[in-house]
Amino acid sequence: MTQFPFTDYEKFKEFSGKIGGNSIPFFSKPGLPDWTRITPASSLLAETVLPKWTDKLLIIGCGHGALAAVLGRQVAENNLFVMESDQIAVNCTEMTLSANGIQHFTIPSEISLLPQAANSFELIALEIPKGRKITRHWLVESFNLLKSGGSLYLAGANDQGIQPIIKDAQALFGNAVIVGYKKGNRSALVRKEEIGPNLPEWTQEPGIAPGSWTCFQATLRHTKFEIFSLPGIFSYDRLDEGTSLLIDTLQIPSQSNILDVGCGYGIIGLYAASQTPTSRIDLVDANRFAVAAATKNLSANQAHNAQAFTSDLLDGVREKRYHLILSNPPFHTGKEVDYSVAYSLLRQAYRALEPQGQLIIVANQFIRYDYLMREVFKNSKILAKSNRFHVLSASKYD
Repeated sequence: MTQFPFTDYEKFKEFSGKIGGNSIPFFSKPGLPDWTRITPASSLLAETVLPKWTDKLLIIGCGHGALAAVLGRQVAENNLFVMESDQIAVNCTEMTLSANGIQHFTIPSEISLLPQAANSFELIALEIPKGRKITRHWLVESFNLLKSGGSLYLAGANDQGIQPIIKDAQALFGNAVIVGYKKGNRSALVRKEEIGPNLPEWTQEPGIAPGSWTCFQATLRHTKFEIFSLPGIFSYDRLDEGTSLLIDTLQIPSQSNILDVGCGYGIIGLYAASQTPTSRIDLVDANRFAVAAATKNLSANQAHNAQAFTSDLLDGVREKRYHLILSNPPFHTGKEVDYSVAYSLLRQAYRALEPQGQLIIVANQFIRYDYLMREVFKNSKILAKSNRFHVLSASKYD
């Protein structure tokens, strides 16, 4: 048996870290990038963002919540807001804020605060996520949420693209000042002044402009779907090769309960729903953008026998049982291959399957989920293979 390094994915762990001159407790778990540490970008923001007590403060991209805990102490009750697309990060942040005595804060369930909260924040802090498109999305969101004269602080690593992002912020806001450097990271300050006559063209791109969606069509086995998606979702603007291979192998049973785990914008669950109107399909993902897109796609394609939930793996559907579980699972946490997430997915899927139920997943061929499947299910087989991917199956026989 090949040995894999595992961390118990399902448990939150308490850490202590130094940020902004303070040693604070924070809670985290596998599944978050940099889950065991406070990033240099967070430290830069803690050192450079100086809120007034009366400022209405928004933190975008909270991670495990250490930055929110430090900055949240510096503003009045109910003036701390956090926007985060990752439900795992939301759960960690809630625990971290509580552990640091911060009880009055808001983490909206919506994926955008616009238009309701337009021009209402004095201060926004943004640790840039991976990907220029999703970061541009948050820059435009911030621009519209800030009051005139309000400030946006942004920080990130050089190798994650902070320098072109600062140029994007300067193009949008008309100004940018570098305010800090730390360990290959930098932070910048931009202020919202009078709106200039020429906003950058990219601010109007689908998925970046407020309230907009990226749209495309996907044809699967002669069935056409209209897809709505957003930056920040895996393969957000196209059907990826692995998912296509998985769908090509499927024989969807009728009158069954089916689950799509890590659903993204929902194409696997949507296809299953289209093939078996007598079955019930659940779709789950920890990414709130993904769940919003999947919900919109189910409605747009009239998949009335399916629904999407925000969930860390199967946590949100733990009481349900399924005949078939499908997934194109994530295998990265930051830059590393993380088998802890996959192992927990397999164990949770085993518990959630009915007797004789089946799990089908697709993965890059170098990701050896087949070893894990044989450990958990005592069986696995290859259903299909391409140059890059393989589709694997395991059945629950006991």
